[in-house]
Amino acid sequence: MVFSKKLLPFVLFVFFVILLIVSLLLINKPPEIYKLTPSVALPGEKIIITGKNFGKNQSGNEVIIAGIKPTLSNYISWNSHEIVLKVPDDVKSGRLYVKTESGISNGPLFINKEYVPVVIKGPSKPGEPYIRSVSPLKGRVGQKVTIEGLNFGLSQGAGKVFFSFYSGKEAGGTNYISCSPLDFDYISWDSQKVVVFVPDGATSGEVKVSTDRGDSNSFYFEVVNPVGTKLYDKKRGYQIQYDVSVSDIVVAQGKKSEFELWVPGVQKNQAQRNMEAVFDPEPMWKDYKGLMMYQIDKIDPWRVYKFTQSYWFERYAVETDINTQRVIKKYNTERKLFSYYTSANTITPVDNKTIRNIASSLTRRESNPYRKAEKIYSYLLKRLEYSGKSPFITPLESLAKKKGDAFDYAILFTALCRSAGIPARTVAGYLVYGDKQTRKHWWSEFYLEGFGWVPVDTALGDGMDIVGIKIPENPERYYFGNVDNQRITFSKGVIDIKPINPDGKTVQKMRSYSLQTVQEEYSDTIKSYKSRWNDIQVIDWW
Repeated sequence: MVFSKKLLPFVLFVFFVILLIVSLLLINKPPEIYKLTPSVALPGEKIIITGKNFGKNQSGNEVIIAGIKPTLSNYISWNSHEIVLKVPDDVKSGRLYVKTESGISNGPLFINKEYVPVVIKGPSKPGEPYIRSVSPLKGRVGQKVTIEGLNFGLSQGAGKVFFSFYSGKEAGGTNYISCSPLDFDYISWDSQKVVVFVPDGATSGEVKVSTDRGDSNSFYFEVVNPVGTKLYDKKRGYQIQYDVSVSDIVVAQGKKSEFELWVPGVQKNQAQRNMEAVFDPEPMWKDYKGLMMYQIDKIDPWRVYKFTQSYWFERYAVETDINTQRVIKKYNTERKLFSYYTSANTITPVDNKTIRNIASSLTRRESNPYRKAEKIYSYLLKRLEYSGKSPFITPLESLAKKKGDAFDYAILFTALCRSAGIPARTVAGYLVYGDKQTRKHWWSEFYLEGFGWVPVDTALGDGMDIVGIKIPENPERYYFGNVDNQRITFSKGVIDIKPINPDGKTVQKMRSYSLQTVQEEYSDTIKSYKSRWNDIQVIDWW
């Protein structure tokens, strides 16, 4: 009894300390928005923001809509979990945030109804595509959508379906993105009906069909995203140039010969936009799966053939904010995206026994794909030590030796994710750093149902040291879910090229800045030649 009395003050002290810590954690949590109702409204109309950690009242706190701060007269009510306000008169479409002393919330998209297009009745010009209906009118990324109307064309050809895309305040707000062949977004296409999946990056706004006869009218489609948000910011401009040269071509006497080059182009996507390009000479094919095809059919053995590409474009950082509790656990396994990005290929050893065993041991007790990917990421950071001297061994050998370069990290992350049933792909390109220096680099992306692709740079997350590159304070945390703007993407996943001449010979360059099955192709009558693939040069940046 005496011992208990002496112990009681200590127990009470520990209890109050724990109570204080818990209270501070609860008090200092940043706001989080669950729902915006409605997400489409006119100026002066009432909207309701539901969530948590908004604060007891409006004092010292604020809402920001597309960069505009409402005046006090716009607020109707405010409590810790609900804010009601009138839409300001001068607001446009954009992200809505709640800001308190504890931080800033996630940002659902608000649409000013004044900017939602009115559907016209019938094509404005003969032959132009026309949308009669879109079903459903609401859905998440990966939702199947049926578009019915007229003049879409008997087959897809050059046709595309565009969804709205919030390109960020730096880029002027709402823009358009097309459904992606890389993600197998196009399901079917005929003259009166097109069926697609909502593409990665789509936000609420217009949907339209484009063909070689013009653009259709637009329908409003609301993108519901319960999983989280993806932002593209920190814009950076680049002017780059790179070339490939072929020389000393020796041909069997009197034989007709051909030589083809498959040269990657800078990939156009949400993070790389407003692109202009000049080619010298002009390629035979400008865009086949993101590649340019050059052909030499009248071979001069004394000539040096040089093929130069110049690009101007904007690059953005990609940053995600994912609510792990809302991640959808089951994938649409009937979708081609799932089967393609969970299968083995020429560089991704998904079926290897070691890979299968590691993936199983890391993820067998976890059903959430985001947390599965996170465990794989953490495992590689603990298992591997970064080394820039492993170009002559395979990623599996790097795993055994516990050392690897960026290529090894990326391939192993992709393979382990695929083996665990998570669609993933390896991204290839360049890092840009220091005084316009460049180096080949590889990172990864994994796919979440209802959200889209999540970027991961395992090598930089593990402390890959490059003098001149700006590394975040916590690279391990940052590079799982985010990537910077100091990189240029050339390919996502392996680009499978079927040879033009089945009887010819092909060359695949491993650890290239574009992951493709063929870089060079030539007739069997060519005895020898020399080729040089030069690294990109950064001419200017801003």
